[in-house]
Amino acid sequence: MFRAFFLLIGFLAGMISHAYATEINEIRVEGAGEYIRITLAADGELAHGIFSLSDTGMRSIAVDLRDFRLDEMAETPPPAGAVTTYEVSPRGIAFHLSHAVTVSRALNIGPTVSDPRHRLVIDLVRVSPDRFDRDAAIDLDRRAAFSGGQVPGAEETTLASLSPVKQVIVIDPGHGGRDPGALATDSTREKDVVLKTALSLKSALEASGRYTIHLTRDDDTYVEHEDRVTMARNWGADLFISIHADAAANRSVAGATVYTLNSRGQNRVDPVANKYGWHLPVEDGTSNEVASILTDLTKRETKTNSAIFAEILIPELASAGPIVRNSHRQENFFVLLAPDVPAVLIEVGFLTNRADAARLASADGRERSAKAIARAIDAYFDRSAAHTAVN
Repeated sequence: MFRAFFLLIGFLAGMISHAYATEINEIRVEGAGEYIRITLAADGELAHGIFSLSDTGMRSIAVDLRDFRLDEMAETPPPAGAVTTYEVSPRGIAFHLSHAVTVSRALNIGPTVSDPRHRLVIDLVRVSPDRFDRDAAIDLDRRAAFSGGQVPGAEETTLASLSPVKQVIVIDPGHGGRDPGALATDSTREKDVVLKTALSLKSALEASGRYTIHLTRDDDTYVEHEDRVTMARNWGADLFISIHADAAANRSVAGATVYTLNSRGQNRVDPVANKYGWHLPVEDGTSNEVASILTDLTKRETKTNSAIFAEILIPELASAGPIVRNSHRQENFFVLLAPDVPAVLIEVGFLTNRADAARLASADGRERSAKAIARAIDAYFDRSAAHTAVN
């Protein structure tokens, strides 16, 4: 079990002869169950990149480091929890895993009165194998960029020659066909406004080249709610955005609103998923108990990421036009019920309000909303890719 762990001893003789800038004097892995903490202590701040790796059935968290060496007297107790072994190489440290985890935060902690060393603290939390493997596919490019364009084991391959892994965005224009949605005072129909806004958002996202984009409808067709969610899951959506326009009896009410799933909706996720076959991928041979844990983790992560995106989105929408009070709200909308796809429903404005209706009837007004949503999407995925958090 500890063969790979003890491989670090073999690297010491070769590594200590080099004059690296930062010396690591402790590698510690603690924890059990869902949560694990890795701590690297050194005599200076560690320049690092953290990546999920999946190779021939072995999953690892790689901490790539620049300008470092391992002190020959470093404290290296055996690892715990999900980390079964680890290897130190000139590239950094690879922590091999017994089950899939992701980085929930990574902190650089400077010297304190009680500990004069610099510490890199990495917290890991259990996730589904499918989520890990998707992260690993994205991290192939990120790791290559960190190492100056080189892919591990393929020094001649440059970043430019890699096939980029793109996040999948599914845009859902509400209503359509026989369902016109809300009507403006000038008879403008919600289904038309939201389709034009969705097409504008698609164009804004395509301009960046970062994403694969799908629309649940691109013409005046009605799509059943369950089919919209099924499409998103079949396309492997990383984010689902349903676009609508609101209506109110009080015509003074104006502004955009962002909805995520409420507690009543959370209680509907399992029965609806079972009804429509939205089964979560779990590795063969996984016990029912572990499968249940992984399923719960996936649903919890989906709920959290939906809320994170909503909070990123609101200030961007506010820069494009008015927003309502308490602009992040929760509701029991069917299109938000996917257990494994972060999702929001956006009401881009009120067609019953004269100013909102005029804004949404104009190409410029719709484009401002679309670009605001696109900026939020960029910020959301930039945050996810960074694998860091602030304490």
